[in-house]
Amino acid sequence: MPDPGTIQEYSIGNYKPHSLAQGNARYLWVTTENKAVIRVNPNAGNSQMVVNHSMVPQLSAGIIKDPDGLQRVWFAAPAPPAQEDPIVIMETTGINAIQFYPLENDAKAESIKLRTTNVGSGGTPIPEYSLIFAEPQHSYIGILTPSHGTIDRMPVSQSTWLWDVAVTTDTTGKIHTYWATGQTRTTTPVRTENGLYRRSPGAMAWERIEVLRGGQKPFYVIADTTAVWLTATNPNQVIRFDLGTGTARTADLGTAIPQQLTLSPTGELWVASSEGLHEFDARLNTNGSLVRLPNGGGAKGICVAADGKLWYTNPTRKTVGSYSVPPPPYGAPSRLGRTQIVAQGETEAHMKDEVAQPLIAEYVANGRPVPGIPLTCRIDAEGAAFEDGTHERVIITDQRGRVALPTVITGDVQEQAVISVGLGDTEPHAATTLTITPA
Repeated sequence: MPDPGTIQEYSIGNYKPHSLAQGNARYLWVTTENKAVIRVNPNAGNSQMVVNHSMVPQLSAGIIKDPDGLQRVWFAAPAPPAQEDPIVIMETTGINAIQFYPLENDAKAESIKLRTTNVGSGGTPIPEYSLIFAEPQHSYIGILTPSHGTIDRMPVSQSTWLWDVAVTTDTTGKIHTYWATGQTRTTTPVRTENGLYRRSPGAMAWERIEVLRGGQKPFYVIADTTAVWLTATNPNQVIRFDLGTGTARTADLGTAIPQQLTLSPTGELWVASSEGLHEFDARLNTNGSLVRLPNGGGAKGICVAADGKLWYTNPTRKTVGSYSVPPPPYGAPSRLGRTQIVAQGETEAHMKDEVAQPLIAEYVANGRPVPGIPLTCRIDAEGAAFEDGTHERVIITDQRGRVALPTVITGDVQEQAVISVGLGDTEPHAATTLTITPA
């Protein structure tokens, strides 16, 4: 077990990694530029499996766990051959079968994120999951809803090469605002504008939000319920746009070229860069700190694992690494977040029943919900289990910092089933009891 404050890196062979995310059974899945997707055991980083067959696109980028809990991951492929489609579904069991989601033949999806919509009524929240992505070739932000099998396209009229996308949602969970970054491009198709763009609820057009300096190029973007953060170069900065005040604050990274970014379980902002991992107060009130990588190279992709560790990709060294964030000094207040119950479904069910929505929870740190946190959902029961037959599932918090626990299938045992959710074993889980009675 590594000490807090230390980095461990693991070679992934002759593969150049891009992004990574946590999937089923807590495995990490890493996309690469070498027609391979790699499974990494977060408890033993050298324990790996390479999925490398002809159906994997040459360049695979952003990756996300299946939002409906199926045993598969979704990833984007910004530069596949023309005959292949760039949204890829890969099964995480068996022979790791690959299938493509149809877009335009020359489409180049650059990113993929989660969007949750409350489709319930009468005060009962019912989540519907969608994947959103940036498509620069045809200049649109796509919304792919797996349960419908449909894609909605939001055209972007600005002359910009779309790069990344994020979403913010109102307190009802029904009304969304979309955010996208885009860059200039000198090759065909030529694009002339760098920018952060917003599509407000009910609007048909995107507006440019003036947060960049002249010639500054934006890259990755994330959002929570309070702000939007993006990375940019020329100069190298992290930029925070406050949703309440409409004002921007920046943090300079000097010579470090920023890449992907994430919020940690303690509510801080972490940024991967050419020089390592940068930690900032989420409001960018301080200059931040830098954790350099032990063997050189630079960090590109970054995510949080279910035990609270940060994981990153290092394309230069062809490695992935984990960082155990040290606790605050002795006597300082704890910075850990907490999981709390937002809504609870049925508390009693008959044997061999289906409980569609047992629990909705949110993860909160520093007084605000945190997206992108992998919460461990468990059911402690003899006969009852989640709909896939498992008793444990890792689910990533959505743009509002929330997770909806999967459907529970009661068994043929009369019992008190305990349903719980929390950040791995780092905190006491929020829990409820489901009483299962004879039919």
